[in-house]
Amino acid sequence: MIEPAGTQLWADTRWRDGWRVQRRWDAEAHRLLDPAGRVVHRGSFADCERALDRAQPSPTPADHLVVLLHGLGRTRRSMARLDRALAQNGFTTARLDYPSTRGPIQEHTATVADLLDHVPAPTKLSFASHSLGGLIVRKLFGYDAPWRSAVERIVMIAPPNRGASLAASLDRGGVMRGILGPSYGQIAEGYAATLPVPDVPVAIFAGDAAGVRGDGLVTVDETRLEGTDEHHVVPAIHTFVMNHPAVIRGAISFLGGTPNQR
Repeated sequence: MIEPAGTQLWADTRWRDGWRVQRRWDAEAHRLLDPAGRVVHRGSFADCERALDRAQPSPTPADHLVVLLHGLGRTRRSMARLDRALAQNGFTTARLDYPSTRGPIQEHTATVADLLDHVPAPTKLSFASHSLGGLIVRKLFGYDAPWRSAVERIVMIAPPNRGASLAASLDRGGVMRGILGPSYGQIAEGYAATLPVPDVPVAIFAGDAAGVRGDGLVTVDETRLEGTDEHHVVPAIHTFVMNHPAVIRGAISFLGGTPNQR
């Protein structure tokens, strides 16, 4: 399910204790948001960075930072339930936005990598992703950056690790990539096969809903990745699989927490 028009516009380019500097997808505007998501400053990127320094001058390095990345056609709102559960279990969370329908996987990954370059180095860094977000996480493993040594674990929810046959069949004539952007085309063309396989523990959660193949968009086999430490299947469709209680409990447990969510 695609979220409303106008929501696929902004990329988080800086994150500091919940404060976020965002760049519009066309780089024509920047803004600073407070932890509640309210816009508190607009201007150039440099102006917004200075405003961030004034608002949060002494960032605190996290013990275990979990970066959450949403899927194609979605926004950070889609990861809110998992975010809350992780925070309630003691993790520091950075739930990010990126304009998934506006650019290719390489561009989204470069933005996330640059953001991580400017985050106070956490003791541990993990990722929790949905769908396309999982491919961005894999692409990050091609970067040689200081934060790479802190990466601890990865949770992938419904990732098209082996492509998505449904996406390929629907993309005939390029109509769907015209709607959902270059990243959709990359999924349809099997770009995932070129991505690095993470060298840290990975848990995958796949959906298998009644009446459809897999979760309706990605089959169970298409989520698989060589060397995965855990692979779980839950009865859920692609759009809402990240909200399934078993996924939330499993993600918390795999990342090192003690699930207390029902």
